[in-house]
Amino acid sequence: MTVTAQPPAANSDRLTRSHYALLGLVASASFFEGYDFIILNLVLPLIEKEFRVSFQTVSAAAAAIAVGTIVAFFVIRLGDRFGRRPVLMATVLGYTIATALTAISTGLVTFVVFQFIARVFLVAEWGMASVIIAEEFPARHRAWGIALVQALAGVGGVVGSGLFSTMARSSLGWRGMYLIGLIPLMIVFFLRRGMQETRRFSAVKAAQPGKSDFKAALAPAYRRNLMVVALMWTFMYLSYTSVFTFWTKFAIDERGLTTAEVSRTVAIAFTLGLTGFLAAGKLMDVWGRRPTCITFFLLGAASSVWAFQAPRPLMSISLIFLAFFNTAFLTLCSTYTSELFPTHVRASAAAWTNNTLGRLGMVLAPLLVGQLAIPLRGATGNAGVGNAVSVMAVFAVVDAALVFFFLPETRRKELEEICQ
Repeated sequence: MTVTAQPPAANSDRLTRSHYALLGLVASASFFEGYDFIILNLVLPLIEKEFRVSFQTVSAAAAAIAVGTIVAFFVIRLGDRFGRRPVLMATVLGYTIATALTAISTGLVTFVVFQFIARVFLVAEWGMASVIIAEEFPARHRAWGIALVQALAGVGGVVGSGLFSTMARSSLGWRGMYLIGLIPLMIVFFLRRGMQETRRFSAVKAAQPGKSDFKAALAPAYRRNLMVVALMWTFMYLSYTSVFTFWTKFAIDERGLTTAEVSRTVAIAFTLGLTGFLAAGKLMDVWGRRPTCITFFLLGAASSVWAFQAPRPLMSISLIFLAFFNTAFLTLCSTYTSELFPTHVRASAAAWTNNTLGRLGMVLAPLLVGQLAIPLRGATGNAGVGNAVSVMAVFAVVDAALVFFFLPETRRKELEEICQ
């Protein structure tokens, strides 16, 4: 038995049962993106000890894995050629295989290779999910729909952090974290077989048959938005990746938390922080894209500094604020990426802005933190991670400036109206 999501009626102003069915089928992409991202960050200290490598080596490994998010460009852009649905189906299959291989890694090199492949398919799946929601949801609910998809990343993070303490003490260790995800992945693949192609993409392919040119997104008409959105993603990842990759390292090494305390703190913070996704999405639809983005980027930067400077008694509350504002960064960037380009180049534009140019920030972030931590060590000789990440928070402030000076207000406008 499969779950079939019929494409919702075009230009409908209401959310229907079909919209919610479609949301359920594609939102799982974000769940696994959040799950994979959080467990990588949680297991890094364990990987460091098991494979007997330095912090700088682990930082470089995290950067190498992040390169997979750039390679995802070659998968996402296929959505403009073959369609959103077939690419979404292929990505979940590829991610499932790579996750299984990660669990049997024999060393740091094989772990990095398998996680690199997993990130390629996972990020492509996540990107395609946002494109699908943008094309199918009504204008007045579009940001909220994208936010709900992104919120599932937070749920994935909560589940992963909740399992961490138990699995870390089990005979499987960190490998069990990757094995657990295999069953739900196979269920998702089975359920998605009933999905149909988006109406907008079907209409464009009917009107313009033939192969699409992924370089079309680089045309002069789209170049300005392409560069601004790409910079927005780059600066966002420099801040976002830093805070979420190294909080566990900071908590254990610089504040003395145990793995059980880290697991409990992260689970609570991300559970409460999930409301940040939904608040950002709703505010973007009601208040507007620009004021919401500027507010969340500025408060996200402030909460990041607080979380990495807070004394032990305030770590939990500071992490809640960090999760609330910083996880919403994905919603802010994804909404603009999905809205500022026409249907025939939408997937390619997402690949260029997020995966080719933007993800450079994700690659560079762990390398920069690893290097900054050395000169920024405290008087007590700690690792300096907290100080390094605090410096990286400035990039969220830069994003607020980008939105203020260069991006338009797109609230409640149809995609065709925005992309004239």
